[in-house]
Amino acid sequence: MTPTAEIIAADIGNTGMTLCAMRGLDVLVTIDVSSSATVDELRAALAPCDRAWPLVAASVNPRALATLEQAWGGAAFAFGRDGRVPIENRTRTPEQAGQDRLVNALAAKHRAGENAVVIDFGTAITFDVVKGGAYVGGVISPGIGLAMEALHQRTALLPLVRISEQKPPAVGDDTVSAINAGAYYGTIGLVGNILAEVLKTYAQRPRVIATGGYGAHLAPDIRGIDEVVPELTHLGIALAFARR
Repeated sequence: MTPTAEIIAADIGNTGMTLCAMRGLDVLVTIDVSSSATVDELRAALAPCDRAWPLVAASVNPRALATLEQAWGGAAFAFGRDGRVPIENRTRTPEQAGQDRLVNALAAKHRAGENAVVIDFGTAITFDVVKGGAYVGGVISPGIGLAMEALHQRTALLPLVRISEQKPPAVGDDTVSAINAGAYYGTIGLVGNILAEVLKTYAQRPRVIATGGYGAHLAPDIRGIDEVVPELTHLGIALAFARR
């Protein structure tokens, strides 16, 4: 069943949330806002959205979801709270699976077939593994931004560095560029190695999809990623809402 409904799909993470006005699987408007935004800030950000459309959320941040609902002026349909994501969950503790990971898996299944891997580059880097059409688990690792924050917080002299928008040189010639090099090449090495191990668990190679805020920045240097789909989570939200 291909969605046709008009919805506001909200992917609410630990650091940021992305809201997409969607008609079926078409993204009409994308709004990025901090997950720590106030009610007034969210009301301003939501100005382009039609309040007659249902607000549908996949959230790993209950406080941010509550603030968004207050700004929206009504309750969202939140997966995990108000309904389940319609994909078989074969993990040992299915109640612990993040709703964002389940909608990612659903979208990957719709896009790539019965076998797929999603790598979501957010605050954490998550691998969502689909086998035989079911979500079977994955991997969770610190994201590139989290690694930079940890360096700053757990050392006496290293500054908090913003992630470079460009691919950094392999050898930094000052502290900032050295941190960027370590975070960038460390992350692509980590992801590449994990992906290689995950792929060994398949009899035939699955399609590998990257998404998340840093996906387009990091994916070109990681062997084995087949495509980058920035709004994959929102596609999963739309599919899950249509099939609920």
